[in-house]
Amino acid sequence: MPTSSRHALAQEIAYTLHQVLTLYPSHPLAAVFTCVSEDGAIERTCLSESIATWSSQLRHHQSHSHALFFQKREHTQRLLLQRGVASALLGTPEQARQDLHALLQHAQGGGKTHRRLEGLAYLVLAVLATQQERYPDALPLWKQAQAWLQPHEYDHVALTWHYAKVLIELKHVRKAHSVLTQILTPATPDSHLPQQEERANAYAELYAQRSGVRSLLGYHQEAIDNLNRALELTPTCARFFSIRGLLHARQQHWQAAYQDLWRALHDMPGDQELAACFLVVLQCLGAQLVTPATHTKGNVTALSS
Repeated sequence: MPTSSRHALAQEIAYTLHQVLTLYPSHPLAAVFTCVSEDGAIERTCLSESIATWSSQLRHHQSHSHALFFQKREHTQRLLLQRGVASALLGTPEQARQDLHALLQHAQGGGKTHRRLEGLAYLVLAVLATQQERYPDALPLWKQAQAWLQPHEYDHVALTWHYAKVLIELKHVRKAHSVLTQILTPATPDSHLPQQEERANAYAELYAQRSGVRSLLGYHQEAIDNLNRALELTPTCARFFSIRGLLHARQQHWQAAYQDLWRALHDMPGDQELAACFLVVLQCLGAQLVTPATHTKGNVTALSS
C-alpha cells in the first residue's frame, strides 16, 4: 500500500474511533489517543515512541514463567490493545490485526475487565475492516463489539451509522432500515441516547442515511421526508440539499428540485454532476412551462441513471 494511502487510512481510522469510543482518563486507549486530535490528525512520533515502550513491556512479560505471564494477563491484553490500535493509526493494519487477535486469544474465559478489552478489540477490528472496505469481515465484528461492550462504553449514534453503512454495502437494506428506525424512533426512551437536538449533526446523518435506504427500497417520498428531517436539524448542509434535490428530480418535482439544487450549487459550485443535473431540471422546467403535461423521456431517464 502506498504511503499516502496508509496515512489516509490511518486518519480515517483515528477519526472513526474518536467518533465511536467514549474516552475517559482511565480508558485502556487513553494513552493512544493523547497522540491523536479529534479530527483524526496523528502525532506519528508520539505513537512510535509509545509502541516502542509497549513492545518492551510485552517482551518482559513474555520472558517470565507461564504462571507469572498468566497472572499479568490483563496487563498483557491492555498492552496488546494499545500497540494494536497504535499500529492501525500508523498505517500498519496487519500488525494491528496480529496484536488484536492475540488479545482475543488471551481474553477467553476472563471476567468483566477482560470482556471490555475483548469488546474494544472487536470494535477496532470492525473499524479497520470497514475502512478497508472488507464489509463481509466487518459485519460480524460490529455485532461482536456491541455484544461485548457496555452501552456507556461507546457512542451508540455513531456506532449505528457505521454498522448501518456495512449493512447497506452488503445489500442488507431492510436490516439497515430496521437498525436506523430503531434508533431514530425507539419504541421506548433509551437513557443512553442523547436528544436529537443535542446531537443535531449526528442524528441528521442518520436521517440522511435512512433516506438513502428508503430510496433503495422504493419509498421515494419517505426518503424525501427523511431529508426534510435532516435539514431541520442541520439547515445549512449543502450535501443534504443536493441529495434531496436529486430525489425531487427523480420524482419529477421540478420546482422543488430546482430550489434544492440551486441552494446546493451555491456551496458546491465545482460539483459537475450536480451542475449537469441542475441543467436537466432547468430544461424540464422550461418544457413544463410550454407544455405542462409532457416531459422529455430522455431527461427523466438521465436523472434516474
